[in-house]
Amino acid sequence: MAAPTSANPEPVVSGGSALRSPAAHLRFWLVAGLGLALDLWSKHWAFHTLHQGGRRVVIKHVLEFQTMMNSGALFGVGSGMTTLFLLASLMALGLVLWMFASSSRRNWLLHVALGGILAGAAGNMYDRINVQLVELRSPSGHVRFYETKTSDDGKYLRLYEYPAETDNEPIQRPIAFEKELPPAAGHVRDFIKIPTKFWGDQELWPWVFNVADMLLVGGVGILAIRLWRDRGHTTPKAADPPPPAKA
Repeated sequence: MAAPTSANPEPVVSGGSALRSPAAHLRFWLVAGLGLALDLWSKHWAFHTLHQGGRRVVIKHVLEFQTMMNSGALFGVGSGMTTLFLLASLMALGLVLWMFASSSRRNWLLHVALGGILAGAAGNMYDRINVQLVELRSPSGHVRFYETKTSDDGKYLRLYEYPAETDNEPIQRPIAFEKELPPAAGHVRDFIKIPTKFWGDQELWPWVFNVADMLLVGGVGILAIRLWRDRGHTTPKAADPPPPAKA
């Protein structure tokens, strides 16, 4: 007689858990670390080289660098909802870590995808927390973004055009001017542009993005393809009909 089985057996990760595999950890954290470093370095380079509103053609009709501040999510969706996107980023980070811990140590493509998603979410979350800027519009409609600092004596408010590390002279106003300013908000730094204006002024792809967005989209794409393929391989076949009962 066969031994009875548990009604709710514990799941078994095929090939062993990635959580206990040094190779799986190396793949996952290496992709996440390198992706995050590339994203933050590229944003710093773009804004310190081109400054706000700068543009540089890399490959004509193929690739441009065009700096832009984004208070929304991926490709500028949901402008101004910084707190909501921070919470969503934290949930995404938790989900990525859980998926890695639940995966097989042999599933290297999944680890690469999760590492890219982790890097992309962390890169844009870093911007929303640390790049806190005030948006000002001139009478002509020109928009610029500033970091605000109070003078040492507390009498003046100084507005430094982002990035403040450059040689731009600050705008100085009496401290009471602070009440007239909109609240500072977290902004994501975007600078990669694909030109798609082939006729007239209509852009087929108007969005400007960054390395973090590319890592997020690439990681989610790989993850979706992987899950779709796994689902196809695990689709259960129809059960054979039982044999006819003997008389």
